[in-house]
Amino acid sequence: MFLLNLLADEAEGWQKYSVYILLGVIVVLIVVWLLLSGRKNKQRQKEYVEQLEAIGPGNKVKTAGGICGIVVEVCDDNTVIIETGSEQSGKSYIKMDKELIAQTDAKGPTQIAREQAEAAKKAEKAAKNPDAKPQLPESGEAGPAAPDEAPEEKPEEKE
Repeated sequence: MFLLNLLADEAEGWQKYSVYILLGVIVVLIVVWLLLSGRKNKQRQKEYVEQLEAIGPGNKVKTAGGICGIVVEVCDDNTVIIETGSEQSGKSYIKMDKELIAQTDAKGPTQIAREQAEAAKKAEKAAKNPDAKPQLPESGEAGPAAPDEAPEEKPEEKE
């Protein structure tokens, strides 16, 4: 506060209050930022809980410890049984709490709705601009070759 008093003493007129106005604006911006970031965190947490509830047999999961597997059974006591390994190396089954699952391919209702909205926006955009270049599929499927890639040419034989 000593520094603020020094600055305020040297300033005259409206400049005397400019330091307080600047500090007020900074405080308001910090409060707004904290509120918005907390809201996003709540939304992420909600989606995570929905994903955990949507897990069923056949879903691929990765645990917080790095174990990858396929859900075989969902138990009543908030646990799942995960199958790891292969036929060749031997399968093993692990029973663990759902909360230990870090990633899954299961989709909750919020995520499904978001993906449908994004697909609708893409379709609408494509309908408005039919000359646009088609995009490659997101699922990793091989699409048409890029136009800038020339096919391999065979050397011509001389007779």
